[in-house]
Amino acid sequence: MIDPHPSAPPSRRVPASIPRRTFLKSATAASIAATSLPLAASASTNSAHRPSRNSRPDRAARSKPLARNLIFMVADGMSAGTLSLAEMASRHARNRESAWVSLWRQPDVRRAAAATYSANSLVTDSAAASTAWACGHRVNNGALNITPDGTQHVPIFLHAAQNARATGLVTTTRVTHATPAGFLVNAPSRDLEDLIATQMLNRGCTVMLGGGARHFPPDLLAQHPSLRILRSADDLRALNHAPPAHNNAPLLGLFADSHMAFDLDRPPDQPSLAEMTRAALNRLDNPARSPQGFVLQIEGGRIDHAAHNNDAAALIADQLAFDDAVAVVREHTKDRDDTLVIVTTDHANANPGLTIYGKRSFDGFARLLTAKPNSSFDALFDAAKAAGRRQSRAEHLAQLVVQTRNIELDPEDRELLAAAIDGKRLTAFKHLANATSVLGGLLANTYGVSFISRNHTADAVEILAWGPGSHLIPPMGHNTDLHRVMVQALALTPPTRLPDMEATIEFSEQSSPD
Repeated sequence: MIDPHPSAPPSRRVPASIPRRTFLKSATAASIAATSLPLAASASTNSAHRPSRNSRPDRAARSKPLARNLIFMVADGMSAGTLSLAEMASRHARNRESAWVSLWRQPDVRRAAAATYSANSLVTDSAAASTAWACGHRVNNGALNITPDGTQHVPIFLHAAQNARATGLVTTTRVTHATPAGFLVNAPSRDLEDLIATQMLNRGCTVMLGGGARHFPPDLLAQHPSLRILRSADDLRALNHAPPAHNNAPLLGLFADSHMAFDLDRPPDQPSLAEMTRAALNRLDNPARSPQGFVLQIEGGRIDHAAHNNDAAALIADQLAFDDAVAVVREHTKDRDDTLVIVTTDHANANPGLTIYGKRSFDGFARLLTAKPNSSFDALFDAAKAAGRRQSRAEHLAQLVVQTRNIELDPEDRELLAAAIDGKRLTAFKHLANATSVLGGLLANTYGVSFISRNHTADAVEILAWGPGSHLIPPMGHNTDLHRVMVQALALTPPTRLPDMEATIEFSEQSSPD
């Protein structure tokens, strides 16, 4: 699957066409100018802009669409092992198979796989993976819709809006995070989240629901008075009772300052992913509001973060929360022939697996599913910080493990945990030497669920699809193939660049692959 002739050498330095500061200013100003009108309306009058080089006119783009709507679901960081663990957990705790696995049995569902390598790495990050879907090009890790030669490409939401589709983003991460941002913005680095927030609002999106309030300060929101801002689960639920005059306002739900909580820790004022999914579908799938249809991305983003932490309990809880959202989408679309649904992941992460035998495998896994609320590793480490000194922090953390996980760490375990908190290297493989991975390894002695790393991996990823156009997905391909499938299924005409997309961009930012 490795392309021996990539489109640009991974190590290539992009010419310094414009300074980074100039890019930030010009991108914001041009984006505001280009989007003072709704995109679907302004695109038809924007004939002066040349078509993007990232999309060629073809017969499919001029033909009748196969699908009116597209729903693209992302279980961010889901390894095959994560899916297996969630399936076992669903059978054990819910007495039924997961929605994902149940779809394998459905005759209308296509199952496929895809490689995920980016332009400069065999192991992708979320920005490069989301970009691959959004514009059909491989980019360097960390970049959003900008190829290694500095060319900016039109992301799928702009492309869809120029074809009169409404758009929506639902995520459990910050809405400015890499996966949702990849469908809407152009940026040299995923870490430029203040810029990404500005660009998102300027480019327009009918629905955005997730975390990330810190990137939407009052002065930015004041520039977009038509937005209806939601801050809590009650605000979201009140949409069903909103006066008709409010029903057409674009929605921005900001339910946390940063990422939303892990589902294991989720407070009552934060809606579940399934609730946000229903709300987005109710708002978008309405001919009066979206007469030409819609494109919606739904991300279970914290699956990835639990995998980075090697936190098996939080990982399973968030995967099951995503599975609930899959069930919502399947129910919403099961009797329809106008909506293409794609369910996949951007990359595997940490590759967990149940790895003990006999009765211990049953007992250990059953104990894993009894983790108490507010006991993700993030929650435990945050609570332990109050203990002050590192040795005290390790002792307090061990006590919290007893209280929330019902596992007693022996003296040797506690010494290992204290050493990890102190920054000492405890394993031959450096990527398992941090404190959360050490705690995950200690709990694996009881649970039986172990991780190979705290990083993304290069595994091929699962794809499920149903609805018109699903037959276009190759049985085995690359994640860039899904862009072509989406464009062809929706019969999108060639996109038009916005003014802020004409500049060639130099890369000077480094991003963390989470």
